[in-house]
Amino acid sequence: MSTPSPSTPAHVPLRRRAATGPLRIGVLVSATGANLTTLLALRDARPEEFEVCLVASHAERVKALEVARRAGVEAWPGDFDSFCGTASAARDGAARERYRDRARQWHDGLDARLAEWERDHGELDLIVLAYHRWIEGRLLDRYSGRMINQHPADLSVLSARGEREFTGKDPVRLAMAAGRRTTRTSCFLVDGTQDGGAVLAMGPEVPVGERRPTPQDAWEQELEQKRRSDRACLEWTVRAFAAGRLALSRDRHPDGSHVVVVDGVPTPLGGRRLTEEVAV
Repeated sequence: MSTPSPSTPAHVPLRRRAATGPLRIGVLVSATGANLTTLLALRDARPEEFEVCLVASHAERVKALEVARRAGVEAWPGDFDSFCGTASAARDGAARERYRDRARQWHDGLDARLAEWERDHGELDLIVLAYHRWIEGRLLDRYSGRMINQHPADLSVLSARGEREFTGKDPVRLAMAAGRRTTRTSCFLVDGTQDGGAVLAMGPEVPVGERRPTPQDAWEQELEQKRRSDRACLEWTVRAFAAGRLALSRDRHPDGSHVVVVDGVPTPLGGRRLTEEVAV
């Protein structure tokens, strides 16, 4: 591990805004709004601590947008697919590069709209993703260190090459096929890597039991994991972020991600590991 110079702080706190008033949250959504519902429940229970300010989607007909509107939160539909096409249709290198360039342009446009919104309404402290598109460009830069995502796998499991084993698509089934007897959700900082950012916390482990690595069993496992691991993981991370409990060390784990510091104490790869009995 590297040793910082005396003039360089060993830990960089994640919350950048003065710790006054509620944590101002923006949410990017793509599906039913389960994570958004968790955030709205935090808002409703402790409005002095949490404010869900804005919800945006890559698509027009997304259930989560209706969840936001019913809760009185400003909601932005999007036109990503009409502007960019789909990744599955980009079948050669040139097409994939065009798709990626268009996706970057689309997200840069969202970044500009968010910047204008913030000038009128105040800065967002945290962006939470429940979002089915890769993000690149200025949007990542604007919210560096304050954009989080949930991934339905244990991101502390590394391959023999020191790389995260269960990234990308279908991680629950991949974990089951690899013989893992439990699965869990990881909450991590979004950066320019593919599910490679610093892991802040992991939700309770969910036993696989007699399920097999078939598409149906893996889907049932993921649904149970959403109930038992997703919510706890997201709640803990957002509460810790709001309370200023999280920081990044200059040190790095073997996979290259920064060591996460909780309450001044460096954590192993995976950050705070929650159980169903203990979630503090």
